[in-house]
Amino acid sequence: MDKSGKLYVKAMNKYNDGYIDKALSLCEKSIALNITNAAALNLKGILYYLKGDLESAKKMWNINYKRNNDKVSKKYLKDSTRDKEKLQLYVDALDLIKRFNISGALEILKQCENSHFNFINVNNLVSLCYIKQGEYDKALPYIMDVLKTDKKNTAAIMNKKTLIEYGNLKRQINYKKITIVTASIVLAISVLLLSKAYMYKLRNPSIMGIKKVEENTQLVKESKSVSEEKTIANKPIVNKPKEKLQFPQEKFAEAIKTKNMEQIVEYVNQWKNADVEMNDKLLMVKAQELIKSDGIVYFYESGLKYMEDKKFIEAEKCFLFALPYSKDNYLNEHIIYMLALSYKSGSDFQNAVVYYELCLKQFPKGSYTQEILYNLIVINKDIDIAKAKGYAEKLIKQFPDSQYNNTIVKNILSS
Repeated sequence: MDKSGKLYVKAMNKYNDGYIDKALSLCEKSIALNITNAAALNLKGILYYLKGDLESAKKMWNINYKRNNDKVSKKYLKDSTRDKEKLQLYVDALDLIKRFNISGALEILKQCENSHFNFINVNNLVSLCYIKQGEYDKALPYIMDVLKTDKKNTAAIMNKKTLIEYGNLKRQINYKKITIVTASIVLAISVLLLSKAYMYKLRNPSIMGIKKVEENTQLVKESKSVSEEKTIANKPIVNKPKEKLQFPQEKFAEAIKTKNMEQIVEYVNQWKNADVEMNDKLLMVKAQELIKSDGIVYFYESGLKYMEDKKFIEAEKCFLFALPYSKDNYLNEHIIYMLALSYKSGSDFQNAVVYYELCLKQFPKGSYTQEILYNLIVINKDIDIAKAKGYAEKLIKQFPDSQYNNTIVKNILSS
């Protein structure tokens, strides 16, 4: 088997194990070595198909059919003619969800389930609909189906975390991790006890002599310090002129060219209020346009990945980078909510409340209104019962059949 064939086998294994992006990367490497590798071309098309990229999938199968006269690709191309309708149904379902017609969206999405096209996005959307309706048991199978295909899928992971957070799914216990941690603690305690025993043996009458030497050493240090202070005091004070910072034009231009978003935002934040030359101003404008076009999505997705890894400080940084530029962007509501959630997850409840309330103010009938009201109830119930009660009343008034109308909310309302 040549190298291209071996890469295809690896890609197939990764696909079967649920690492769809790694499988896609290996397919690309396999095809780069051998454009006539029919199996790799077909697999790459299937991966695009599952992700909902119909045009890229058809492109792979078309190449395979024309170059290799592959009959499987021909069948895929024929079957895919009906999938444009499925894509439109998915778009229609998204529109209905934005208009809070969850039942209508579910009815449309059911029509997409008889095809594997756009499998990941459709299943994620179905599970989200069931979560919003409070039907967590129905949501779980769809989430698990996605994670079998794509273990790293951000939307499915976040939906699963929602089920865990609201008590409908137990966390998996990592016994191996517990064993390692326990062993580490035992080892640390053992080292500490041995250290204390060793220090005890070192204690003897000569310790007074050591203390005397230390006192003398300290006196010498203090004397030297006083002498140095007098010398410094006698020196005339010279005010050095502040050096004017040079605008990093070349580095800035390179960051824009390579789309280094972190570097671009840092430069923009540093120089946005500075008095710079015309060419530098044009560079700043170009950088801000790039952040709006590409950076918002980049930072939002990066923030979600950090959330998955429980790196909440890094997540907050990403969401804060995106927020000032997202005012008219469809992700604005999601960024504010995820920022609040990342602060809450990192136990920074003060900032969490700030952004929960901001999201509620800007999107009073948004996608996360129920979740926000409930979180504000839970955060405030032990520190400001009046506020908690106010949010509970809003929750019940706006969403009388809410899944969050539980004993916590009822107890607060009856207090």
